[in-house]
Amino acid sequence: MAKIIHHLFGNNKKQHLRVRSHLVSASPELVSIKPANEIKVEDVTEHAQVSRDTFFKCFRSVDDLLNVSAKQAGRELTSPIALMGSTILDVPMRMAAKTRMGIRLLTGTPLLGRLMLKSEWPFTDMQHKGYLDIKKDIAQGIEQGCFTEMPPEIAANLVMIALRGAIQEMLDSPQPQDYEDQVIYHMLLSLGINAETAEGISKIPLEQLPDLPKKGLVGKILKIVA
Repeated sequence: MAKIIHHLFGNNKKQHLRVRSHLVSASPELVSIKPANEIKVEDVTEHAQVSRDTFFKCFRSVDDLLNVSAKQAGRELTSPIALMGSTILDVPMRMAAKTRMGIRLLTGTPLLGRLMLKSEWPFTDMQHKGYLDIKKDIAQGIEQGCFTEMPPEIAANLVMIALRGAIQEMLDSPQPQDYEDQVIYHMLLSLGINAETAEGISKIPLEQLPDLPKKGLVGKILKIVA
């Protein structure tokens, strides 16, 4: 049996961060083995080969661990989605395309999608890379008169609600063929786009998806599902 390690961090912040990163890195395997809501602290400590005390020095709970893991995966996904989206000059079309990319990537790799759904909600990390990217597009759309004048934080949450809801529904059960289009359509309506324009944009096909990162937490998930 593997040795269970008890870490005495003291003031050693580097060691604390190293063990914390080790626990985050172990989270994808755990989510692949059993439903996230069934994972216990004992599952984490046994898999990561650390003591219970060590775990609680790094995280408050399993949900806390999975939330941190989901946010890290989200940061890793933001750059390729934002890069591909940056080639679309029309803001509503860009928002629709990037939302569709997110839905496709996270439902196409269910393990990644289920981990991402463990991110804390309502979303409280206002400095998260993905959240800032959405706010940037929203602010530009409001400035150009494309979207209804509203606090960017509210508009960003409307986009996040649409994205999370679609991923949850599509992972839980089969959806109609046009379900993705309907999600995009209603998201655009919530931002102030008129129905005719929203319908037209929602039917624009997505030519290709960005490549998923081969390193980091997302890279580890891809190796697990390969």
